[in-house]
Amino acid sequence: MIIKKPLCLTMLCCLLLLVTLILPACKSAAVKAETLSSNEKLEKLLVLRFKNINEFCGKDNNVRCRLCGSIFLTGDVGEDADVMLASNLFSMLEKHTDYKIIHSDKDEFPADDFKACFEDANAVIDRIAEIGKSAGADAVFLGQIYRFKQRIGTNYGVDSPASVAFDLHLISVSGRRIIWSGHVDETQRPLSENLFEIGAFIKRGGKWVVAEDLAIPALEDILHIFFTK
Repeated sequence: MIIKKPLCLTMLCCLLLLVTLILPACKSAAVKAETLSSNEKLEKLLVLRFKNINEFCGKDNNVRCRLCGSIFLTGDVGEDADVMLASNLFSMLEKHTDYKIIHSDKDEFPADDFKACFEDANAVIDRIAEIGKSAGADAVFLGQIYRFKQRIGTNYGVDSPASVAFDLHLISVSGRRIIWSGHVDETQRPLSENLFEIGAFIKRGGKWVVAEDLAIPALEDILHIFFTK
């Protein structure tokens, strides 16, 4: 008679380690980016403050990006999330590329101007190109925030997890077209709901993180393809 014994702790740890080693090579479905598509000479890039889409579409609505067609669920957007994301984008570009990066502290694309263009992708692109031309840039980064929701709870227990959704588009000034795009849409989930997220779970120290801890690594992920073009 063969008696089946439960999987021992050592074997379980080995299995988890194997999964951890395999998973980092896999790209999360929540983080996607395109390759840079441009024959134009790019030397100067302008980084704009991210736009809060909630100001125009409200919360808890499915909104389609007019520039790329992706759909996002809107939600709470924390104060200064637009400035924080733009600042991190600026720093990452300066660190990982040879482009001259231009970053203005003021909002170059005010809410009223953006709202007037919001329904028309061509109008948005034309306005961005004008802003870039005035700044002496060859291309302009426009980011849009749909959700930047902080966790409700602590590192080890939450009533509601952190959740972020934003996209980023690089628009050619001379060509007046999008030459690169990336987007992020992620809500932290417990490991019990998806074992395949164990890589991220361990990387985050097995804790419930705040929105910045979701957003900044995800921004690095979508820029990775841009950096290695």
